[in-house]
Amino acid sequence: MVLQGLRWLLQGHDVQVVSTVYTSRAASRMIAGQLGMALSADPTPPPTPGSIALHHYDFHNREADVQQAVTDLLAQVKDGQLHVLLDEALFAGSVSGQRLTTLVARLAESVPGLHLWAAGVVHTDIPPSLRPEPLTVPLRCAPSVLREVQTAVGRYRGVHNYSDSGVPAPGDGLRVIRLSHHGNAHTGRWPAECRQCGKEVAAELRRLGVGNGGNSLPNSPAPLSYCDVFILTRSSELQDDIEDDAGQVTSRASGVVRGLRDEGLPVCVLGRQDLRHNTARWERDVHDVAVAATDRVTVTYYHWVQGLERRVVVMLPGRHKETDEGASDGMIDLTDRLFAASRCTTQLIMVDVPPVTTATSTAT
Repeated sequence: MVLQGLRWLLQGHDVQVVSTVYTSRAASRMIAGQLGMALSADPTPPPTPGSIALHHYDFHNREADVQQAVTDLLAQVKDGQLHVLLDEALFAGSVSGQRLTTLVARLAESVPGLHLWAAGVVHTDIPPSLRPEPLTVPLRCAPSVLREVQTAVGRYRGVHNYSDSGVPAPGDGLRVIRLSHHGNAHTGRWPAECRQCGKEVAAELRRLGVGNGGNSLPNSPAPLSYCDVFILTRSSELQDDIEDDAGQVTSRASGVVRGLRDEGLPVCVLGRQDLRHNTARWERDVHDVAVAATDRVTVTYYHWVQGLERRVVVMLPGRHKETDEGASDGMIDLTDRLFAASRCTTQLIMVDVPPVTTATSTAT
């Protein structure tokens, strides 16, 4: 996406980077930031390169945003042409997907010279005005990480399986580190609720050399910074401290967040509750994470960082109360692997949760 956008810019075309849902905010901000850096770093820029515009909408909650997006984008048409990038696009199975399909159809009808690139993990219900181009060769994950992701990819509806690149990997990569949400010091059903899990994850990150200017990852070219780490979950229990208008804390941060901070790690938290209680701060933090502006470990609901990658990813199992009722543990695990483990390029850390057992007795 960035390479195509840069090509348009160097040809003198303005590029519209569009996010239609909150789950594509980070990716759109990352693309816009990378385009700006690449354009400024070009040693021989054209006399009049194109400009970059970032457009954010909420198709999930606001139907009126579809017409607003059409109006905004049609206003950017120049000489009958419009150049649009849509990352983390999902056309299938949701109201926001149907509205995105409407947006693409309206633009295709109105702009003969429409150049629109959309990327997403699910390939079903693609509008007829778009030509599908499957990209299935893994480019950045180490083989040890890729095996964990492949467990889900081949079984998740609407997702293409990986294909063989034909080029053997130079090595298997680092072994996956496994921790356990188990033992007397651990509390809560899921790791996001557990202060001890935060402490143990912090200890593992310290062992890897995160944040100390050194590096314990073999054959890695640069020290590990805090901003090289994602801690990802789908748990609805994840949140930062929530404050009222007077600045008083009304609800404490999740246990895992407190455990990380107990051990001195700087943390940015992007939970679902944080979006609801302080949208402006959430938007600022998403921008910060997308461009890695601040050296902090990011602890987040994993759909908020779709399209982003980090060298170290910690995967915390969990469930979301509003959406996961009736879903099997196996289905949740597939989703975790597809959307969390896939964000990892080098070192994957998985926190295992023991199954719930129900004791039974028989009267005799």
